[in-house]
Parts: sequence; C-alpha cells; structure tokens
Amino acid sequence: MITGNKNSGDRKRSAGAAFMRSSLAAALLVLSMSGCGAGGDARTSATEGTLRLAVDASLAEAAVSQAEIFSAHYPEASVAVTPELTGKTLLTLLKRESDAVLVNGSLLPEEDSLLARPKLGGRKEPVARDALICIVSRLSPLDSVSTGALGAALSGRNPSKTGFIVWTARNDYRLLATLRHLLDTGDAALHAMQTDSDSLLVEKTAVDPRAVGLLYLSAWNTLSLSETTRSRIRMLPVASEKEGSGAVMPSEQHIYDGQYPLATLVYYIYIPGNPLAAGLGSWLSREGQKGFERNYLAPLRQLPRTIILK
Repeated sequence: MITGNKNSGDRKRSAGAAFMRSSLAAALLVLSMSGCGAGGDARTSATEGTLRLAVDASLAEAAVSQAEIFSAHYPEASVAVTPELTGKTLLTLLKRESDAVLVNGSLLPEEDSLLARPKLGGRKEPVARDALICIVSRLSPLDSVSTGALGAALSGRNPSKTGFIVWTARNDYRLLATLRHLLDTGDAALHAMQTDSDSLLVEKTAVDPRAVGLLYLSAWNTLSLSETTRSRIRMLPVASEKEGSGAVMPSEQHIYDGQYPLATLVYYIYIPGNPLAAGLGSWLSREGQKGFERNYLAPLRQLPRTIILK
C-alpha cells in the first residue's frame, strides 16, 4: 500500500493491505460461524422499520440528509446513520453490525470476492458520484497535474522530476484502493507522505509549496476549516493521459460526464433479505438522486429539467 517517508521501512509498506486483509479474514470467520448473510426483520417492509446505515465519514452529511428525506416520505421508516473510517465501513455489514453501507470509491478485490460468496450474495449498487481532488498551497508553482505525473510520483520514480510530493491521510484505505484503480498501479507499492487526518493534510499542504494533497471532494466539502486555511489552498485541474485531453476542474458536470479523470462512484451495499435495505437502495437510485444533486455529491444520472415557456 502507501508508504511513508524513507525511514518508515518495509513494515509500513503493507500496513494498509495487512489491515484490510486481516479484517476481512475476521469478517469471513464470523460469517462462516453464523451461516448465511444477515436476514431481514419480519416486522420490516420496503418502507417500514429501522435500518442501521454505516457510511464513510465524508458521506455522513449527505447520508443524514437522504435519511431525513426518506423518513419524511415514509414516516414508518427510520434510518440511523453511523459514520465510520473507510477501512471499517464495509466490515460493519459483513459482521452484521449494520444493515447497509454507503462507501466511496473502489472496493478491494478481496472485498468484492467476499460479497460475491453464495451464502452472502451482497448487492452493490452505484448511487452517486464523487471525485479525488488534488490540493496545493497558493505558493505552489503547479497550475495543473496529470494522472501520469501522479502515478510517477506515487511509484517513487524520479521524484525530483515531478517536482512535487504526494500527501494522503493514513487512515483512508478506500482512497488508496481507488487510487490503484484510477491510476492502474497494480500491486506496486505506492509512496506518499502521510498525515493522521484530512484536516492535518490540508494544513500541511497549505504551508508546503512542494506538497500535493489527495483527498475526496466530499471530504474537502465537509471539513471544518478556518477561512484562513482555506484561503491558503488551491484545487488543481487534472488531465488524463489521453491524447488531446486538457486539465479540468472537478465540477459536478465534469464528474458526471467523465471529463474529470479522478471521478469515482459512491456505492450502496446491502445483503438481500432485509426489505427496508432494499427499499432504501431503490429510493436512492431514483427519487434520492435529487437529494444528491442538492448536496455536495453529483447524482449518478443526469436529472431531467423542466423548462416553462411563457
């Protein structure tokens, strides 16, 4: 996974992967001892009952808003939203500590494999769009960055040539998996400096002209930062390696139409057998798209517009 500085050694090289694999192994043991996936509550229906929804922390505000709108439409339904670290969100579902989850970005192959087990049969449905963003200090000489340059910097090749150092938050395991998928780095070790949180990542980037901070757009939009700190940060446009492509900002339109090369999907995942979990998933994919459009996530599909001609 991502390594720290040169003094961190091989022990940290696989820390993220080891954490995820050991946690998944523990979840698999729980499932094997308890039989098939989480069953539904006989007292629930698609619009009635109580649902435990675990979400990646950066998605919490959007999830709470959607839960409130859903319950307003269906007063007999209650959705309790619990924010989690990205390495633990899906595990709450596998361990039956939640009924459904909302996760940001790519799943690890081990996670997809575990969800696909016959006794589990987990459903993974895309419901919204987000993006990884690159932030720099206003003192940075960079005007844009390419996915190729990011890949080169993270691979540790020619760090002096790229002219910048990548920083990430050490506890965002979903971001690491998404980086591997978007940049197609395979199993090679990724090299980046690390902070303990996204807030510290922003503060570090603000004072280091060579730093490029990587975090989710949803995290950036929901961080509690002072105006002084935000004023010292710029967001970089990103270019893909496709011929003729230019650098674009992570606007909702660019995320939606695929022009922004670090766009990601937000997935709603549940185990069949809980009617309310299925009902909320269906609602998020349809009526809930308006809620995503109104907050800091982009909807999965473009919503129709009504134009009134006078």
